[in-house]
Amino acid sequence: MIASQLALAADGETYDRSALTETAPIDIDAAEREIRALIASMVDFEYRSLAEYVFDKQAAALRLIPAAKSVHHAFPGGLLMHTLNMLRIADFLAGLYSSFVDRDLLLCGTLMHDLAKQEEFSISDLGLVSEYTLEGQLIGHPVLGAEETEIAAADLGVSRDKTILLKHMLLSHHGKPEFGAAVVPMTAEAELLSLIDLTDSRLEIYRTTLDSIEPGTFSQRVFALDKKIYRHR
Repeated sequence: MIASQLALAADGETYDRSALTETAPIDIDAAEREIRALIASMVDFEYRSLAEYVFDKQAAALRLIPAAKSVHHAFPGGLLMHTLNMLRIADFLAGLYSSFVDRDLLLCGTLMHDLAKQEEFSISDLGLVSEYTLEGQLIGHPVLGAEETEIAAADLGVSRDKTILLKHMLLSHHGKPEFGAAVVPMTAEAELLSLIDLTDSRLEIYRTTLDSIEPGTFSQRVFALDKKIYRHR
């Protein structure tokens, strides 16, 4: 591209950010409606009320911000895409393991697990993560999310036991301390959340990497996967 003229955008001037950077390859409005429908399907009043309250508070940011600075879903709308993908998986697995998995707990924890990322990230004008905030670096979104859950649950009168179960899911969803978990998963729902998060993040890395290579070829080593991958014909 040869640019003959460049100018800074003036105050109030509008432009399509999707023309300047990658955005989530989903229908944002439809994704939000599907998430709201999954929340409405919860049977437990306390989990459903908490999920509705938190999502209403965070939905605007969720539609816009990435799920990460790099690695996976690192584009505007990425956090909404990642959250919806995980909720779909969680809904399926809750049915598969319904004899011992609490669907409402799993859906509520899945919905809330990354919502504190808006406090963790500083977002550029293009909607990308430019850096981590002070809270993001010193505390991190699992702990920030657990703190926000505590406050919201108290405001809504959610029982102490349910609040503790949800906080445990948020604090353990990275799986291992070396990956940023404050504690390891110790409930079936926390274990599933950790696995679902890992699955969707790794498969998004596959999606973007496979899009960049030709069929019948290998990628370069993918840092986040610690290996190269093959795109079959």
